[in-house]
Amino acid sequence: MTFFGHLEELRQRLKVIILAFVVLFLVFITFSLQYGVLGLPMYLPVPSLDPKASIASQFLVALQDRYIPANVTTIVLTPWEAVVVQFKTALFLAAVAISPISTYEFWAFVRPALRPKERRLLVRISAPVVLLFLAGVAMSFLVVLPFTIPFLYDIAGGLVDEPFFQLQEFLDFVLLFSLAFGLAFELPVLMYGLSSLGIVSPEFWARNWRYAAIGIFVFGAFITPDGSGVTMMLVSVPMLALYAGGYGASRLRERRRARAKTS
Repeated sequence: MTFFGHLEELRQRLKVIILAFVVLFLVFITFSLQYGVLGLPMYLPVPSLDPKASIASQFLVALQDRYIPANVTTIVLTPWEAVVVQFKTALFLAAVAISPISTYEFWAFVRPALRPKERRLLVRISAPVVLLFLAGVAMSFLVVLPFTIPFLYDIAGGLVDEPFFQLQEFLDFVLLFSLAFGLAFELPVLMYGLSSLGIVSPEFWARNWRYAAIGIFVFGAFITPDGSGVTMMLVSVPMLALYAGGYGASRLRERRRARAKTS
């Protein structure tokens, strides 16, 4: 293909991604999840004219009910803050929902430019990339955030009589924290990919594990909001285990490759 042919293909694939994103964004901002629609005992998306009943609003309310302690009051400081928060939530949900589409379109665009070895590597790591990212987000939602937010407000309880949490700050904190966890859990995939491409040997990971541990603890301290060290450990300890898993996977692949050459 010519240069402009590649640009046209990129435009077509981006158009598919953007169209899917816009459609799902509109669904999350204008539809509501209702139980028992048409006699069916399940949650189904139904059009709703009430913005307070949209899927984005329902998701936000569920987050507040799960993470914000009962003695903490959620507040908005500007008239438009609630609308902005709903839009951010819908954007986040749409971005997550179209991830299979965007992944496929990206793979279809770059596939002709890859060597067979690189294609096999991408196919091999596709499932671990998705699963590890979801595992990181799930750990953030199910383990770290339910501990972190009440823990921080327990500290604040001794300093103020009425603790508050701004709605927009709450949403940004939850989404960015979960995104950071999801990306952090991609560490073994990154290690395996670099070793598979011959850029870094498995011995490099074993030889420099002390520096990696220091970097992991620094990263844990950077993304956690408190200085107690408790939430930092909740981030750093799983990442150390993932580092060991990445080294083990790289080492196992190297041994299989060596046996294949000798046989």
